Amino acid sequence: MRLSSVRRAGSSLERAYVDVNVLYYYLTAHPEYGERAKEHLEVYGGLLVTSSLTVWLLHVLTKLEGLSTILEELGVELAPLDAGIVREAERLERPRDFEDRLHLATARRLGVRVILSNDRDFDGIPGITRVF
Repeated sequence: MRLSSVRRAGSSLERAYVDVNVLYYYLTAHPEYGERAKEHLEVYGGLLVTSSLTVWLLHVLTKLEGLSTILEELGVELAPLDAGIVREAERLERPRDFEDRLHLATARRLGVRVILSNDRDFDGIPGITRVF
């Protein structure tokens, strides 16, 4: 789902899980996806949540420090990664990548049905709408 279709819908937005790739595109001003990531972060600002795993992954990818402050300024809540989420991710068949299953298990634990992601592996998962 593109941003324009979210705006056209005119309905109130619900809480959304933000995947690592959207934050990475924004933080690195990615030439192809950076602006779209920024728009989504602005639209969903204050309604965003992501796993604490995301902070580690972003640090590995960008070497940035102070990511908790950056995420707070963007209105992204950090959810803990615990053994229950890991067990749930291990039980999931989709998405393929374990990292994505951890994100999905976190979103489900929080009752979040919208995932901001450029990763099509979230498509077709019952109860989940991918937006990007």
